[in-house]
Amino acid sequence: MKLNIILAMMLFVFGVKGYAQKSKSKTPVETEVKVNQKMPQFPGGEKAFYAYLDENVVLPEGFNKKQYLKKHKNQYVPISVGFTIDVDGSIINVKVIDGENEALDKKAKEIVQNMPKWEPGYQDGNPIKVQYAIPVRFNLM
Repeated sequence: MKLNIILAMMLFVFGVKGYAQKSKSKTPVETEVKVNQKMPQFPGGEKAFYAYLDENVVLPEGFNKKQYLKKHKNQYVPISVGFTIDVDGSIINVKVIDGENEALDKKAKEIVQNMPKWEPGYQDGNPIKVQYAIPVRFNLM
């Protein structure tokens, strides 16, 4: 008889304990995770980046802009170029994403490949690779 009482009390205690640990909320608990990030930066900042483009975005030698203007009727030719800034800031994996003229595509890719090393991006204090895409815009006027 004493054993039955002890067994009943143990079942009651464990049953209450198990019930007390169940969450009353049916939504998962959200935790906020802060990630310390720093995006890559062109040496000298944004103004230096645009100055680099202004200086280097020139039409390739032998490009017939009159013929191109006549055919396309567009003063500006934007070429989208994608690239990766490596952990040491160097430019790698340069690709033309959206282009329409082989000579302009080649020149846009060359402009990006010749950029100086950037200050690399960081995540939680460690340098990381970061993918970028920029428009290289040729002015035909």
